[in-house]
Amino acid sequence: MKNPVIAEAGQVLAQSSAEGLLMGVMTAAFLTFFLGWAIWAWLPSNRQKMEAAARMPLDDEQPDGATV
Repeated sequence: MKNPVIAEAGQVLAQSSAEGLLMGVMTAAFLTFFLGWAIWAWLPSNRQKMEAAARMPLDDEQPDGATV
């Protein structure tokens, strides 16, 4: 004879651990994506693109030669 409260608690713990595993996998995936993106952004081959993007707000000229 099983206690229904203990049986329900076991089911809740099993569901909680499955959700915890999913959250852990998602966290690891997002961390991997972020680190990959950060490494890509700091690669020397991307330096000119990043510097040009950083200067964009300060540029007064329009790319197509139009005036504001």
